[in-house]
Amino acid sequence: MSSEFVEFVVFANRLADAARACIEEFADGAPEPIAKGDGSPVTAVDRAVEDRLRELILEAYPDHGIVGEERGATSADRELVWVIDPIDGTLPFLAGFPVYGTLLALVRGGAPVLGVIDMPETDERWVGCQGLPSTRNGKPVKTRACDDLSVALMSTSNPDFYGEADRPALERMKAATRWTVYGGSCMAYAKIASGRIDVGIDVSFDPTDYLALVPVIAGAGGVVTNWDGNALTLRSRDRLIAAGDPRMHSKSLAVLAGS
Repeated sequence: MSSEFVEFVVFANRLADAARACIEEFADGAPEPIAKGDGSPVTAVDRAVEDRLRELILEAYPDHGIVGEERGATSADRELVWVIDPIDGTLPFLAGFPVYGTLLALVRGGAPVLGVIDMPETDERWVGCQGLPSTRNGKPVKTRACDDLSVALMSTSNPDFYGEADRPALERMKAATRWTVYGGSCMAYAKIASGRIDVGIDVSFDPTDYLALVPVIAGAGGVVTNWDGNALTLRSRDRLIAAGDPRMHSKSLAVLAGS
């Protein structure tokens, strides 16, 4: 491997292994969900996984910051910050659907340079790092070429997430593409990197939900931005679009904007 971040790739894999081990401890029973302030669910497993990953990061890199889905930000103004979503797709996790995963990102100066999408139920792990090709279980992956929206397969996590202001954009994208698949959580974005889905859009996401996706998809040949076409950072807001083909990305941005 040739990248200044190789050391962190190795460590990120250790973190993903630890997350899997923690999740497996609770594999025999369905945890009790708790409603957070925004109405979304959280479980003791989410919090246990994040707590374990925070321990490992602070032990190995005490000068790094951490931003977690469940425990908030610690020294988020540091040059290097780890971003954790311990269980992306808590609802599928509760339901026993195998599309939930752990998302890990390393950001430098607020921009993601390393990302991991780990899917414990399917035993798959996508890793993306600036300067390196993205991989699935150690083997390179590639997005597929598709510049025609009318034949594209689109994904979005949950249409219920779309409020009155965003729903027209979703309907335009559904009308412009051939098919839409729902409920894939982070697995859907991993499948963009692997060339199975052409474009994905979502709203009501936090940086913990999407920063890990950026290096994975970019390292496979794709593009991930907000709906204005700007790069995603720790300071970005809640809308994202990912496309396997940069031409698809450009055309999708026009549809989202109503052009």
